[in-house]
Amino acid sequence: MRIALALLTLLCLAAPAARAAGDSSLEQQVKALSEQVHELQQRVDRLEGRTSSAAPAAAGYITPEAALRGTWARVRPDMAEAEVASLLGAPSKKFTLDGRRGWYYYYPGTGAGSVFFTDAGRVSSRQSPFGMGW
Repeated sequence: MRIALALLTLLCLAAPAARAAGDSSLEQQVKALSEQVHELQQRVDRLEGRTSSAAPAAAGYITPEAALRGTWARVRPDMAEAEVASLLGAPSKKFTLDGRRGWYYYYPGTGAGSVFFTDAGRVSSRQSPFGMGW
């Protein structure tokens, strides 16, 4: 009985030390994976043309959808066609609707937007893929 009690006591004392060693190993693995994710995010940023920063990826990262939303928000009434093309790029399709010229933009996974122009080639209205129209 004394031997069993002694073994049980020994196991109870050894368990926290074993768990602590396991936690340390787990912490090292998490740290290594975090560093890998950070390095991969920097590589993706460089490949996508975003400036790389020394700060963690989440600190200055703007999602492509957020960037697109911001670009569409800069399209204003009376803006010239060239300015719209500079902001949004070439449209997916150019069309005429009820005598008004329009440009249609399609973004897979996000949606579609359109910009209408006056006869003078100035923006008269727009509907962004995010539902922000005038």
